[in-house]
Amino acid sequence: MKDKILIIGGGVAGLSAAVQAIEQGLQPVIIEKNRYLGGRVRSFVTGDLQRTIDNGQHVLSSAYEKTRWLLKKIGSLDKVYFQKNFETQFVRAPAELLHFRAAFLPPPFHFFYPLWRNQAFTQIQFKDFWNFWQQSRLLSPALLKELTISQWLDRCGQGEKIRELLWKPLSLSILNTPPESGSAYLLQQAVQRSFFGSRKASGLGIPRAWLSEIFADPAEKYIRQAGGEIHLLEAVQTIKPLPNDSIQLITPKNSFVAEHVIAAIPPFSLYEILENSPLPELNDLKVKLEQFNYHPIMTINIFCRQPLRFTFPISGVSSPVQWIFAHPHSGEDHGYALVVSAADEWLDRSREEVMEMIETEIRRLLGVDLQKENQLLCYKIIKEKRATIAQTPLSLTLRPETSTALKNFILAGDWTNTGLPATIEGAIQSGITAVDVILSNR
Repeated sequence: MKDKILIIGGGVAGLSAAVQAIEQGLQPVIIEKNRYLGGRVRSFVTGDLQRTIDNGQHVLSSAYEKTRWLLKKIGSLDKVYFQKNFETQFVRAPAELLHFRAAFLPPPFHFFYPLWRNQAFTQIQFKDFWNFWQQSRLLSPALLKELTISQWLDRCGQGEKIRELLWKPLSLSILNTPPESGSAYLLQQAVQRSFFGSRKASGLGIPRAWLSEIFADPAEKYIRQAGGEIHLLEAVQTIKPLPNDSIQLITPKNSFVAEHVIAAIPPFSLYEILENSPLPELNDLKVKLEQFNYHPIMTINIFCRQPLRFTFPISGVSSPVQWIFAHPHSGEDHGYALVVSAADEWLDRSREEVMEMIETEIRRLLGVDLQKENQLLCYKIIKEKRATIAQTPLSLTLRPETSTALKNFILAGDWTNTGLPATIEGAIQSGITAVDVILSNR
C-alpha cells in the first residue's frame, strides 16, 4: 500500500504537492474547505451575469519552469501561450502607443535596447540603463534583502521616466506591492529570471483557456486517476499529533490520519487552525503568521457587444490599470479583464466609482467610449482582498522554511521561503519542495 500524505488545501501549492507525491509513488489526500479546487487560481460562472470569468487575471512567465512542469504532467500545457520573447503594447494615450518586442541581443540589452531606441515614447535616458547595469551588480543579496525597491533604484541612479514606465509596473505586476515598500531582493530575483535572463525566458505566459481549465480541472482528473483522494467541503479545524508519530486532522465531519501532513494554505488560514490546536512546538510559527500583511488585487471584467480593436495584452502607462487582457473565449460577447494590482485604495470604493475610473482610463488610454462605441453590456468586479502577502523587506524575515518544529508537519505556499515572489511559480515550487523534504526525512 502506498504511503499517504495529507494535504491541507487544494490551491496551486496543494495541487503541485499532490502531483509530485504521485510522481514519487505516494498517495496524496487533499482536504479542501471549499467546494472547488484551485484556490485563488480558478474560474467560475457568475450568478448574476451567467458568464464565466476567472477569479483574477494571472500573468505567467516563460521563465516559470515548475509551472511548465506541472501543466505538462496534467496535460494542459497547450492551454497557455508562452511567448518566445517578451512582447506587449505600452499605451499612454491613443496617439502614444509602443509595440514593445525584446530585441535579438544578449541580456539585458535585449530588453533595454528597445526601450532606449523608442526614446520618443519612453523618454528614458541611456544613463538609466548604464547606471543600472553598473550599480546593480555591486549590491549583495544580503543588502538587497534590506532595501525597498525605491531605495534600490536610488542606488542604481534610476530616473523618473524609467521608474514610471518600467520599475513601478514590474513592482505592482510581480510583487503586488508598491515600489516604496516592495522588496528589492524579490523583484531582483524575478527580473533576473524573467527579463534579464535569456531572451526566451523573457516572454509572458498568456492563458488560452479559463484558469480552472488550465489548473484545477486537469489536476483533479490526474490526481483521481492516479489513486489520490480529494475531499471537498472539509475544513480542518484541529491538528493533533499522535503517539505513533502520525498526525490527525480533525474536521467537523471527519478525521484523517497519516504520517505526513503538508499545510498548503494561506498564513491567515493556518493561523486559525493553530489557534485551535495546542501545539507549543509551533508557537514561533504562529507569531510569524500573525505579522503578515496583505495587498489586494482588483480585476474588472467587462463584456461588450463590439470588440476593442487592439492587440492584447496592453500595459497602461501612468494608469491605475496595469494590464488589459482579452478573455480566452466569451461566446458572442467580447470580454476583457482589466487588472489593478495593490488595489488598497479601491477596496472600499463602490461599483459605480470603480467603473467610472475604468471608463475614464479606457477613454484616456485607448480613445474609446465603452458605452457608445463598444456597447458595454455588463461588468463584474472581483476584489481579492488578501491576494498576496505584502512582499516587503520585513516579509522576508517572516517567510518560514518548509520544515517546522513539529515532526512530519510541512509547509507549502507562495508565502513560504521559496526565494521567489508570491506567484504561481513560487506556489508550485513550494508544493514540489514539500514532498521532496518528506522523502529526504524518511
